[in-house]
Amino acid sequence: MFKKILIPTDGSALATQAALEGIDYAKLAGAEVVCVFVAGENQAAVFDFSHVKPDSHWPTDEEYKQAVTDTSKVFMTAIRDAASAAGVKFSEETYISKSPSTSIITAAEKNGCDLIFMASRGRTGWEKVLLGSVAAKVIASSPIPVLVYKVKKEGLPPNYMDYTPVE
Repeated sequence: MFKKILIPTDGSALATQAALEGIDYAKLAGAEVVCVFVAGENQAAVFDFSHVKPDSHWPTDEEYKQAVTDTSKVFMTAIRDAASAAGVKFSEETYISKSPSTSIITAAEKNGCDLIFMASRGRTGWEKVLLGSVAAKVIASSPIPVLVYKVKKEGLPPNYMDYTPVE
């Protein structure tokens, strides 16, 4: 049925839980996985810049890109390890974009994915009105089927920062 599944993550426990379910789904379908992290432009305060010279007040574009790449690798560790343990072929990509939903759809099309498997953060009230929903935007714009996984709070994986990779 599905041969290549795109799984986006934002590094949150909710997205990680959905991604781990996506790996299980890919194994059952015999599909490979492309995992994608999309960072917003100019979000310097969000990432670790310990590698930046102390006399710099704001990271350069290259320093920002490196911080995003490093953070992406950390966010994907549990997902990468789960794919390896399940025998699922896994690749990963990182993007910096003003529009996460557009980057997710572009990555799916570029990689020949036939399904996008993602979580919804479940924003409600004013937060939903003001910030919108990446999942809703992907569903509305994607020519590729989108499966939105409803996250179970009791099944949340450990925080990615507390995660110890399998050796």
